[in-house]
Order: sequence, then structure tokens, then C-alpha cells
Amino acid sequence: MAGAQDDELASAVSAAGGLASLPCAMLAPAAIREQVARLRQQAQAINLNFFCHEPAPPAVEAVEAWRARLEPYYRELQVEDAKLPTASRRPFDDEMCALVEALRPQVVSFHFGLPAPSLVARVRALGVVILASATTVAEARALEAGGAHAVIAQGAEAGGHRGTFLATG
Repeated sequence: MAGAQDDELASAVSAAGGLASLPCAMLAPAAIREQVARLRQQAQAINLNFFCHEPAPPAVEAVEAWRARLEPYYRELQVEDAKLPTASRRPFDDEMCALVEALRPQVVSFHFGLPAPSLVARVRALGVVILASATTVAEARALEAGGAHAVIAQGAEAGGHRGTFLATG
């Protein structure tokens, strides 16, 4: 739930007996440190969750086509052209791995695959449990081969937000 939850919900989950999981893909390192510090006062175990996708290149032509199509409505309603949202869903990288090494959570989870093998090795060296989400059997096998300790199976019931990462066709 990147961008929609923080350490308060994770603390409540922990208080109810679940794993306190903090979505980190949209947080700056300083915010992650602050939220983990608060979580450590409440939670027995902490999971830091990251994305491992390759950011898509901007679809400039598609955006321009939509803007052209909507332009008459902007004029009619006397509103400015809406700008594209710029929320960043940062993939797990060297800087985030160093942060995990410093914070040493009990669990690290990944969506949209696994990070580079060198980063997985660094996380595994900490002795933390690595979870990763799969939407197909092929993805589950790839995650196991890539170093995940356990696979989170995501079906169509995931509500449209599925961590698909292998091409299906």
C-alpha cells in the first residue's frame, strides 16, 4: 500500500498479532528511518517492503494524445491542463540496500520480482527473511531460484494491484 499507509497502520497490525510491514517504495530514506524508529517502539518484528520493477519510459506520445483530446473540455471548463502525477515508486537499489543493512529489519519483502543478485546476496547476508510476490507458477519458481525464502502468491483477488514481473506472452 505504498503511499497509502505508514507506521501507524503497521503498528496496529503488529498489535493485532501480524507482521508490521512498512511500504518503502515511495518513501525517502530519512522517512523510512523515522518510521522504523517509531515502529521499533511498538512492533516485535518489522518488514520493509520494496518494489523491484524497471521504471517504464514516459509515454510522451500517449500523454500528448490524451491532452489534445481533453483540450476542448479544459477550454470549456476554464481549467488548466492537468499535469501528470510525479509520484516516484523507486525500485530497490544500492542506497536502499545500505539502508536495510543499517536498519536490520527481521523481514524484507519485494514486489515486481527481486533486485539484482548482488543486492539479494547483501540482504541474505543480514540473516533477514526475504519474501517476494508471484502471480504465476513461473514467477514463484524464479523467485525461489533468485533467493527468496518464501513466496507470496497473488491471485486475481489482489484487487488489480498485482506484482507481475515476467512476460506472459
